[in-house]
Amino acid sequence: MNGICGHAAATAATGGPEVPRGCACTNCGTILTGPFCSACGQRYHAHPVHSLRHFIQEATEDLTHADSRLWRTVYALLLRPGFLTEEFLAGHRARYLPPVRLYLVVSVIFFLLVGLQSWLSPPPIRVRQAHGLVRYTVATPARVGLIGRNPGTAIRPAVVGRAVPATVPMQSVCAAIDARSLTLGAWCTELSPRIQHSWTALNAAGGLERFDAILLHSLERAMFLFLPVMALGLKPLYRNPRRYYVEHLLFLVHNQVCVFTLLGLYTLLQMITSSGVILRPVWGALSIYTLVYFYLAMRRVYRDSRGRTLAKLVVISLGYLTAFALLFAVIATYGFLTL
Repeated sequence: MNGICGHAAATAATGGPEVPRGCACTNCGTILTGPFCSACGQRYHAHPVHSLRHFIQEATEDLTHADSRLWRTVYALLLRPGFLTEEFLAGHRARYLPPVRLYLVVSVIFFLLVGLQSWLSPPPIRVRQAHGLVRYTVATPARVGLIGRNPGTAIRPAVVGRAVPATVPMQSVCAAIDARSLTLGAWCTELSPRIQHSWTALNAAGGLERFDAILLHSLERAMFLFLPVMALGLKPLYRNPRRYYVEHLLFLVHNQVCVFTLLGLYTLLQMITSSGVILRPVWGALSIYTLVYFYLAMRRVYRDSRGRTLAKLVVISLGYLTAFALLFAVIATYGFLTL
């Protein structure tokens, strides 16, 4: 029997087209009794998707449908702390996107946005080696990446194991270099000749873009291991009543997805404007909201008292920041050593 049974003028109560009697699923051939196949779950479509117009209509309907799991999940994720975790543990899972799929999609989008921002906003200093000198080309600090670059100064080549001697005061160059570049440069100079060589080679190759790419790629992978390790750290905090490891992992996954979403929105804002008058208040508000979000999520999922929840929030926050700093240091070191 033909799976495309023609257009039905009537509309079902769920908002989709009414399924004609005797129509079969185009995927498995099962006779349909409703808008979704009872055997494989595929949705009934009144029209075959043979044109761009039909394709856009189907995609728009999937995204804007009143029963769409996407919008229900996003709303609960951002505005109802701990609700998705609570619903999943209670067995109410069909109405929301699965947590692993949600994490994968959001994390990929977040790191793509960060990479795009890095590509659109070049570092404020370029380094080139030529004729025995390391030539710096420095951008005007006020509009880095948006205007032409002004000529900078020149210093002698790096001497392995000690600071680089400059022909002019280093302040004229350092004033236009971001704090991260200064910190990493000093750290590399002091730590070892091997890393100092990598740092010099990296700058001579065109700046920090290559290191940023390695860092983002490694961090995206490392987060898959970071959350399971952090979940182990939650077990000693919740021994009575006993909690399963998967409960802690699910709690962290949902909260991390929320953090990625908020940071992704902030990254989009940074790509629109560089005004500190706008960015500083927004960053402060997001920081406060994140702490409040974690507190409310812990209260909902773990059902502790306010005092115990607040004390555990402090411990978890310090542990998270410490573990993430160590992870970042390992990734940065790995990035330098593999240049």
